[in-house]
Formats: sequence, C-alpha cells, structure tokens
Amino acid sequence: MKNLVIKKSTLYSFSIGLLTIAFVTFYFTDGLGKILRRGGSEFYRYSAFLKGFFEIFALGFSLIAVSKSKINILLGITMLLFGFLIGQLFLSLNFKNLLFFENFNTLFKYFFPLIIALIALNIIGFNQYPDKLFKYYKAIIILNSCLLILGFLFDIEVLTTYSGPWRFGYDGLIFAQNEATYIFIFAITTVYYRRFYLDIKEYFFWIVIIPSIIVATKGVYLYLILLLLFHIFKRVSLRNILAFGISFLVFGYFLFSSAINKIFINSYNIFMYMYEREGLWGALLSGRGAYITEKLKPLILEQWTIPNFIFGGQDVVSHYIEMGFLDLFLFFGIFGSILYLYIFYSIFKIISFPKEFKLFFGISLAIIVATAGHFFESGIAGLHFIFLILMNRNLNNKLQNA
Repeated sequence: MKNLVIKKSTLYSFSIGLLTIAFVTFYFTDGLGKILRRGGSEFYRYSAFLKGFFEIFALGFSLIAVSKSKINILLGITMLLFGFLIGQLFLSLNFKNLLFFENFNTLFKYFFPLIIALIALNIIGFNQYPDKLFKYYKAIIILNSCLLILGFLFDIEVLTTYSGPWRFGYDGLIFAQNEATYIFIFAITTVYYRRFYLDIKEYFFWIVIIPSIIVATKGVYLYLILLLLFHIFKRVSLRNILAFGISFLVFGYFLFSSAINKIFINSYNIFMYMYEREGLWGALLSGRGAYITEKLKPLILEQWTIPNFIFGGQDVVSHYIEMGFLDLFLFFGIFGSILYLYIFYSIFKIISFPKEFKLFFGISLAIIVATAGHFFESGIAGLHFIFLILMNRNLNNKLQNA
C-alpha cells in the first residue's frame, strides 16, 4: 500500500510538470510563430511539431498507470482512427484532390484534448489541488494581458487579434483569433467562479475581464453578455440593477468613451458591413453561411457515399466550414461524432462547478462552438479546457482546509 501511494505521488508530480512545461512552451512557441507569420515568414508552424511530439509522448506516458477511464478514452481514440481511415478511403473515390496527410494532421488535433485528458486523470486521481498549474497559468495570462494592453495603447500590429487593419482587436501573443476566444472564455469562467462562488477577491479577476473586452471577438462578447445575464438573474435584485447598474454604465462611458467607441463602433461597423453584404445569418456567422452552399452541399450531395455518412470524410482544405459541430460531423460522420462527443462529455462531467453554473457554462460553450469552430481541433483550446477542469477542482476543499 505504501508503494502504491509513492507511485501515485510520483505520477502526480510528473503529470503536473509535463502539463506545465507544455502550457508554457506552447504559449511562447505559438507567440513566436505569430510574430514570424505577421512578419511574412513562409514557415511559422513549427510549434505544430512540438504538439505532435507531445501527443506521442503523452500517449506513451499514459500507459504507465492504466485505469478504466484511460482505457475507455484510448479505445475511443482507436475507433475514431479506424473510422477516419474508412471515411477518407470512400471520399477519395469521388474527390481526387484529397490531401490525406493534412487531414491526418487534423485528426491528431481532434485527439489532442483527449490525450491531454489522459494526463489529467493522473492528477485528478491523486485528489490534491494543483497549485503549480494555477501559478504558471496565472503568470501566462497576466503576461499576455499586459502585452495585449500594450498593443492596444501603442497600436502594435503583431499583437492584434486580426491580421488586417480594418478590424479592431488585440490578443497578445495568442496565435489565432478563435483560440483567443476560447482562452479568454475559460479564463473568464475561472475568475468568475473564484470570485462569486468561492469568494476569492483578487486583482486577477480584472486582469482577465478588462482585456477580454479588447480581444474583440464575437465569441468573447457573446459569452460576456450571457454571463452578465446569468449573474443578474442569479445574484442581483432589480432594485440594485436600476440603482447601480445604469449609473455605473453612464459613468464608465464618460470616463472611457474614447476606448469604448473604438472597440464597439468598429465591431458594429464590421457587423453592419457583413449584414448588408450577406444578410443577418451571414453577419452572425461571419460569412460562414456561404460555406454551406460552396463547400457543404457539394461534399455531401456529390462526393459522399453511404459509408461517409457513418464514418465521415472531409478534406480540411476544401471542405472546412468553421462551425464546430458541423465540422465534427463532416470529419467523423454520425458514428464518429457521437462517439467523440460522448468521450468529450465524460471529460466535461469532471468539472466541479455547482450544477446551475456548470449547466450555464456547458450550454454557452456549445452555442459558441457551434457557430465559431476551431475548438475541438485546437490543441491550445483543448489544453486550456483541461486546465480549467484541473484548476477549479478540489479548490473549495483546499480553501476549507486552509
């Protein structure tokens, strides 16, 4: 029994170290990749090789201490792999421009959060709060928020959310705008839970909330609005809303009118431009509605056969829709997408939020994933999602025992 405890503690420490190193390394290598891309370099995706190496190492490491939960995830990954190969085979019969190796690379992007979950199970099994994870997570988020604000104040192009000059937004060294959306959604969720459920008063709350507005993606704005409505419904009386809410908004606008106008008027102008060009649906989906006509219909009506509906079959260069659940279905088919979502839901259930907040978070995240994409197949989004689970688990018990 003593050897088992030592083994678990060693496994816990090594898993914490592995995820911490991955988290910090991916942030800086993605940041360097963003600088190279904005600088016109032809090769900037070298961080993908690091993620691939990490996945291979993590898969091997996860076999050190096998559990039922790990076996279920590994079995699911194996079934998804075979389903993917079947889908690619049948798609290639009618689609001759298939880029198999690019699709295979995307497959392992889908696997990334599942593989990280295998490492997270070692930490969860030890039943101790991972202070080290939160320490490094907090440091990276603060660093990126500082860079983000510097980019906003001094108009530093490499720190912008969007590559063109016509859209406002700053996300620091985060590589892609969709990744910035999910990173800040998970950070907002974490600081909100700490402040309003665990009564932890910290400056970190504002270091996350204020920069999230400057990121200026529709996903972050939507989540902030939904969270505000949830907060009002659960915690604020109508009298306090009228007494303090309106005066706070008016005072805040006059104090920061220049910045507010720059942020929201730009977002409004972009929205109205898309609305006039492609209608309400096109504006809400940032033009993705056109992909349904241009990519989806030819794929399923002309190039798919019956096995593709079961196992999927998507070429990510030619058929990528950028709508999370729709792309998941196209990639894995009916069988694979149900299996993938079942595995992901089993991971989601580990989150230790109170029931009503967990339900709110799950529904809000599903809405944003459905309309934004780049969640399931983003290694960075998956890593931050697992960090959200680990950093908020056992925290209440830790505070009670402090």
